[in-house]
Amino acid sequence: MRRLSAVFVLLTAVLGGLLTGASAAHASPPVCRPSRADPPTPAVICTVPVDTDGLRIDFITWTKDDKAIPDTDDIRSISVPCTPGETFEIGVTVGFIDEVDQNTGSTQVTCPGKPLKLTYFDCDTGASLLVCSVTFEGGTPPVTASWNINGAERPDLLNNTVIRTGCVVGKPYRAVVTVRDRFDTLTSVQSATCTKKQQ
Repeated sequence: MRRLSAVFVLLTAVLGGLLTGASAAHASPPVCRPSRADPPTPAVICTVPVDTDGLRIDFITWTKDDKAIPDTDDIRSISVPCTPGETFEIGVTVGFIDEVDQNTGSTQVTCPGKPLKLTYFDCDTGASLLVCSVTFEGGTPPVTASWNINGAERPDLLNNTVIRTGCVVGKPYRAVVTVRDRFDTLTSVQSATCTKKQQ
């Protein structure tokens, strides 16, 4: 009877392994980033996640908003054309050789616009005032401009492209503007001495 019970336990374990797979794969989302094509093209590059538990890949399928993406089967990295500002979901299913379970994951993506670029940044002083101006173009929303004056963050100046703030005549100042969009961060610095008269 004991031997019969042991055989039954062994058969149960083997059958359980066949049904569930030797090592179940993790559900991992695809990794997506803006296309860096030159000239700039509105598209995202999506790649199969690296973590496949060392399993050999049998097949790959891709979807955009739950609809199959043509001509992308079995490709590890794909380019998805899109409209700047468009938000959509990219899904990937990865099947493995000798493995019952599949790796299925998805991620929300926002189509990039033109690359973010700082086009102008300058500061001037006069009448004990520091005046700075910044301009930029491109970027994928949301785009923000933040300011740091003499090492202090200035949330009151957030998203202003022209700022005016007091400075001490004869003392140095350091103005840092940081412009961010969904994908990039650009920083520029201006340093000089505060003056009473405009330069």
